[in-house]
Formats: sequence, C-alpha cells, structure tokens
Amino acid sequence: MPNVMSPIKATALAAASLAMAAPGIVSGQTSSGSGPHYHLVQLSIESSEVSRERFSEETRAIRDCGDARDVGEAIGADIKKNRWVPAWKIPKRVRAVLKDVETGQATEVFSNEPGILRVLVICHRY
Repeated sequence: MPNVMSPIKATALAAASLAMAAPGIVSGQTSSGSGPHYHLVQLSIESSEVSRERFSEETRAIRDCGDARDVGEAIGADIKKNRWVPAWKIPKRVRAVLKDVETGQATEVFSNEPGILRVLVICHRY
C-alpha cells in the first residue's frame, strides 16, 4: 500500500518547499528571531522518472546529509541545500511537521505541483 500523507501535512510541506525557494532564506542569513535554525536539503524529482513508492523507499533510508546527497544523485533528483533557515521564516504548519522529523531523516514524500515528488531532510538544527 502506498504511503499516503494527510492533506494538512502535504500543504505544510508544500509551503516549506516554497519557503525554501523564497529570496533571503539561503545560507548566511542571521536574525534576531527565536527558535532553531535549520540546515535543510530538498530532493525533488519528476514522477515520470521514478515511482512514488521507489522514491519513498529510497528516501526512508536517509540517515544524514551525505545520504541525502547520495540518494538524490543515485536517482537523478534535483538537490537543493538551504543552510541557516531560521524557524521564524518557516510557516508554523511546516515547523510543526519538521519538529516531528528526526535530524538526519526525510519527511514523507509530498508534492506541491503536479508531476513533482519531494522530500525535505533535516541535516542539522542549530
């Protein structure tokens, strides 16, 4: 049976994806906001290149940032790294999802646009 995500989690993860792509959320940004900073890796791939089941299986094996890169490269995923993403820049619903993900682990597979599969990996919390 495929791994199915609730609509709330899917929406939250889609918002995280958009937040990561927004200007000003890349490496080196500092702020006076409270909460942790995240080092995140996003893996994205077209669903025509890999099945959702295989992508989910491959990304469940991720245990650290190096694994995320290796898995991404092995399956031909787009790899986007974002360091020092302050918690206050991440939508509250996304923060709620990320707080339940262990450091080094990937989120469930989600999509915020047709035909694209994604996961976020928390490499570090600062």
